[in-house]
Amino acid sequence: MDITELCSNRRDVLVDRWVNRFFASYPLDSKGFMRTSRDRFANPVGETTRIAAGVLFNAVVGMDTDPETVKGALHDLIWIRAVQDMPPSKAVGALYLLKDLLRAEVLPECLKPEHAGSGILNEYLAMESRLDTLGLMALDMYSEARERVFRIRVEEVKRSQSQVIRLAKLRREQEDSAPETENRGVEE
Repeated sequence: MDITELCSNRRDVLVDRWVNRFFASYPLDSKGFMRTSRDRFANPVGETTRIAAGVLFNAVVGMDTDPETVKGALHDLIWIRAVQDMPPSKAVGALYLLKDLLRAEVLPECLKPEHAGSGILNEYLAMESRLDTLGLMALDMYSEARERVFRIRVEEVKRSQSQVIRLAKLRREQEDSAPETENRGVEE
């Protein structure tokens, strides 16, 4: 038995536990809703998290997964957390919750005497390395997403400020022209 097969047998349980740990990082009032609502329209964050976690789990354990699909899932997950203004440690750190689960559920199996010399421990370490790589990619994505959110906010402030300035100029022009109109009416 190799590490991919070992993890595949426990996939549903591990992914579900990982997703629940993701949800636990949200405020108390929202995490219950994320866990219970499976409607992708009523709970897009929960649905995106579940889908992304499944894809990322497959990539970590070594299942054949398209690199672009993995990158897209990671992007979706990190973008949500960046928009929610989470600090990087909390946003990206949730990926590493899988490492704790793997160490508790899979590593003991790899250390059993019957697996000695099979290379499964090296496969396990390679799996943790893949997770670390995803974490580094996520950190880059988070940084880019926060920068983009910041730029969007700056542009929004600029637009609103330019609107205020235009309205102020228009009002000033109206006030400046109002006395002239009133004076002309008196002279006639």
